[in-house]
Amino acid sequence: MTLTHKPVGPGSHIFLVDGSSFVFRAYFQSIRQDAKYNYRSDRLPTGAVRLFCTKLLQFVREGAAGVKPTHLAIIFDKSEHSFRKDLYPDYKAHRTEPPDDLIPQFPLMRAVVRAFGLTPIEQDVYEADDLIATYATQAQAKGADVLIVSADKDLMQLVGPGVRMYDPASGTAGTKGAREERLIGEAEVIDYFGVPPDKVVDVQALAGDSTDNVPGAKGIGVKTAAQLINEYGDLEKLLAQASGIKQPKRREALTEPDAVARILLSKKLCELVRDAPLQTPLEELGLHQPDAAKLIAFLQAMEFTTITRRVAEMYGVQAQDIEPDPRFLGVAGWRGRNGELSEIAPPASEAPRGIEKPTSDALIPANLVATRLAEAKAVKIDRSTYETVVSAERLDDWITEAVGAGLVAINVETTLPDPMRCELIGVSLATAPGRACYIPLQHRSGDSADLFSGANLVEGQIPLDVALARLKPLFEDASILKIAHNMKHDLLVLSRYGIDVAPIDDAMLMSYALDSGRGDHRLEELARNYCGHEALTFASVAGAGRNFLGFARAALTAAAEYAAERADISLRLWRVLKPRLLAERMTAVYETLERPMVATLARMERRGVTVERATLSRLSGEFAQDMARLEAEIFELAGESFNLSSPKQLGDILFGKMGLPGAKKTATGAWSTSASVLEDLAVAGNDFSRRILDWRQLSKLKSTYADALPGYINAETGRVHTSYALAATTTGRLSSSEPNLQNIPVRNEAGRKIRKAFVSAPGHVLISADYSQIELRLLAHIADIPQLRRAFAENLDIHAMTASEMFNVPIKDMPPETRRRAKAINFGIIYGISAFGLANQLSIPREEASAYIKRYFERFPGIRDYMDSTRKTVREKGEVSTIFGRIYHFPGISSANASDRAFYERAAINAPIQGAAADIIRRAMIRMDDALARAGLSAQMLLQVHDELVFEAPNDEAEATIEVARRVMEQAPAPAVHLAVPLKVDARAAANWDEAH
Repeated sequence: MTLTHKPVGPGSHIFLVDGSSFVFRAYFQSIRQDAKYNYRSDRLPTGAVRLFCTKLLQFVREGAAGVKPTHLAIIFDKSEHSFRKDLYPDYKAHRTEPPDDLIPQFPLMRAVVRAFGLTPIEQDVYEADDLIATYATQAQAKGADVLIVSADKDLMQLVGPGVRMYDPASGTAGTKGAREERLIGEAEVIDYFGVPPDKVVDVQALAGDSTDNVPGAKGIGVKTAAQLINEYGDLEKLLAQASGIKQPKRREALTEPDAVARILLSKKLCELVRDAPLQTPLEELGLHQPDAAKLIAFLQAMEFTTITRRVAEMYGVQAQDIEPDPRFLGVAGWRGRNGELSEIAPPASEAPRGIEKPTSDALIPANLVATRLAEAKAVKIDRSTYETVVSAERLDDWITEAVGAGLVAINVETTLPDPMRCELIGVSLATAPGRACYIPLQHRSGDSADLFSGANLVEGQIPLDVALARLKPLFEDASILKIAHNMKHDLLVLSRYGIDVAPIDDAMLMSYALDSGRGDHRLEELARNYCGHEALTFASVAGAGRNFLGFARAALTAAAEYAAERADISLRLWRVLKPRLLAERMTAVYETLERPMVATLARMERRGVTVERATLSRLSGEFAQDMARLEAEIFELAGESFNLSSPKQLGDILFGKMGLPGAKKTATGAWSTSASVLEDLAVAGNDFSRRILDWRQLSKLKSTYADALPGYINAETGRVHTSYALAATTTGRLSSSEPNLQNIPVRNEAGRKIRKAFVSAPGHVLISADYSQIELRLLAHIADIPQLRRAFAENLDIHAMTASEMFNVPIKDMPPETRRRAKAINFGIIYGISAFGLANQLSIPREEASAYIKRYFERFPGIRDYMDSTRKTVREKGEVSTIFGRIYHFPGISSANASDRAFYERAAINAPIQGAAADIIRRAMIRMDDALARAGLSAQMLLQVHDELVFEAPNDEAEATIEVARRVMEQAPAPAVHLAVPLKVDARAAANWDEAH
């Protein structure tokens, strides 16, 4: 996940990771493990880097202590010199040099952070602890929750309301030096120091610290210091009244002038700075999804096979298609303890595969694709030719030029990535390759706290209202094509200023339609592949980390080059990709499944959905109570209390104390307590593991939704506006983020409670329209299964019918368990379930599961034929397609690794089915708004969640809206495809999402 601007307030979860101490923790943990994992093949030490990566991935993916971060900072000591050295030259003087194997890993740790799309936080003068203290203080003042990830006792002085510490587990259970994870609150601080957090510094001033060479008072340790502070109240009162202490040695240690001076100096050394001048503002630590390709490229270079696989699965990326980052191959060395790595320039870009031999087509001139590609590389990008437009007259000239060209590439620049919260800064136009301009509108100078207060406008810009009044006719002119890369963002921003952009083309979606599965569709990557050009990055213009300015305050010349270049590149990409669509017969996919989704999703995102704060607040309390009840039950069953968030402690209870079957060890040697392990135990009837699973789910729902969703309510609209990503998955499914509304559980009561918080506006209802068993229906059509087709045509219970076919049991006498097994097989077969997987799911012997699968294929031979045919196709062509012509590429199918090939074969079998389902709901969404309007209905489509659409309609339009939605969804495949089985849509209206589903 990358860092970006995200406001901080109640509901925000700030993770502050003490990177400097984490480096050493990771190193000493690594040397306790198998040495073969601690070096790359060229003997570069990487063990600490590997563990650092693993833990950082955990923070990004799962969070910690039952909380997922909204903001994340990895904070390092920049150098050994700080203001404390000036106060006391012997500060930390006794520290030993780091181990030789750790020294080359210091710069790699920072590279890890950058690979995750984050910025390593470090500053001169101040130590990491001071930066942590300052961030924590600021976040606490804004009402956010803070989790300080560290075991450093010096940070315990920061613990307080809304601020906790988290000490991650390290080492292998039972080995020397291993440590269990733990949460540190006020009680734990008192247990360690004997005083509450606000008195920790007083105790440290007296006791000193041999590790940091803080002198303290002679002869007084932590225990004695705590007694004295508790007795006298604080250090100042103690020193003022020390002459009355009866014990001579204590009295002398606290009254002798030099001793008092040492104590007061010690307090200055121990007390953390809480108002350091931060170079990276707290709000700039917001967390978003990382660039998976860049992260995997780094992990590949480090040879971290397991982590690479996890990341690839997590983000749906095919790691085999991504080359190792060349900057980290053959690392040339390091410069100093925190030195930067020597970087090796990446290889020259090559043209994307598969376009050298375009398919001939009567609609396009011969060799047009090759000609356009050659032109894209030959006509070099020269930023110095771009114009900065600062007068209405020159803007009119550019508009006239665009009208004459009949097309214009556009790009908008804003204050924030979120199109529903941002302000427009400028617009760029391109009318031909190399012919581009930038129109600055709201660039600022100086350091005004309120960027859009009206102060500090850079002189010479066209007034915003004047420029938009001139651009509006151009952008809305039906005779002029508007081109962009990721047009949805630009369209949404401009719609908020009263401009409805149309018609459009989107270079990103063209690339996606042509090359799904082949690689990255970002503008920078496409520019590299097609134009042989390294585009300017946002950070190079707006700054990053401590040097972040924001685009509005960036130097106008650099801002103009960046913005105009993006319009120029978008136009160049369009010229290359448009003929490829024709040559490769993908025009229909782009024009019917991709391009129309831009406006459809933009409308949905702008509408948003109402979420009740009060309901979420109440649910947060309920979940907390339920978690507390479950904790009590779990502790009673265990016969002792333990840390539920500690896999190590839980594993010891399950497999050590209780001696339950199914024990597995993780890579660290600890017992695995993953969800699959606990689910296996629960299916076998173990109440203890079932309660653990329930507790975990409640904890996730509380932090991810009940506590976090209020922070996403837009102050202007009062609604939550999720963002749908196009070109994000291999199969065409949409993904949702900020917030992710597609992962709310629907099959359990707690998840349904979250959906209750999604409500209709007054006088309205929410309507949920959901495809019933769409993937099984598509399997029946694609694989031509007569029994399944008949069952769906006759509206039979498909799972009971399958069970009847397999087990020769009449449907009317069907035992529930037999139907359940058939259901598991029906859905499992689609996803290529193995005998082992089915055995685990049904809690039956592997041999029995294997027999079920064999019998299934005997009863439904068409499914086996489909699978075999698809395997053959993907092996021969490296691709498969849906019934609507969408093509999925699987370059990894040629891997030398048998397990990788098997993975891609399973993905290829599933892709035509899941992809067709995604295409069908896209077709329905594209038609829906017009269908509702033609029916005279004011209902609006708000959300898409997998196979479900959610609408908001006036009370008196509910039934009519359901009728239209059901008709459009059930008829979505036609006329392109006539399915051999009917589609069925279940629809219902209610006051909230749960009751409507």
